[in-house]
Amino acid sequence: MNASTLTAPATPSPVASRVPVAATSNAGRRWDPWPVGLVVFFAVFISCVAAFITFAVSQQMDLVRPDYYEEEIRYQVQLDRLGRTRALGPEAALSLDAFARRAWVRVPAAHVAAGARGTVTLYRPSDARADRIVALQPSMGGEQVVSMEGQGPGLWRVRVRWASGGTEYHLEDSVVLGR
Repeated sequence: MNASTLTAPATPSPVASRVPVAATSNAGRRWDPWPVGLVVFFAVFISCVAAFITFAVSQQMDLVRPDYYEEEIRYQVQLDRLGRTRALGPEAALSLDAFARRAWVRVPAAHVAAGARGTVTLYRPSDARADRIVALQPSMGGEQVVSMEGQGPGLWRVRVRWASGGTEYHLEDSVVLGR
């Protein structure tokens, strides 16, 4: 090999300079889907976010009850009743017997002597028509037996509420009655 074959010609060939630029710029290039894919992805993403925001804003945000805040205050009063009842200890009690279908209620004898008034509510969560309210009329010893005969099978909540000397008290328990 001689040195003249290894070196490039000093002047460009006149044929190479006449080739149009547009013909060489697209030669060998393929279509690239990434720019279109990114635009489509972001368009779908933004559309989904806009649809979700529209859906979320149009939802009705009702509280569980229309008088939710008033009910919350009443609930605090109920917690206070339960706390006072717990402080009475074994003097205030509610015992349920599913087999005998009876509820034994005990209130302090001092409350009975002071003229305590109240109710025993047999509450059926699955059927409000089956609820029954019985007047609290304990003996002088503070005991009363409430019959649950005739109450259908299932879950029952027994609630005892009474007031003595202007102070309210509350007992509650659940029982499942059989057939």
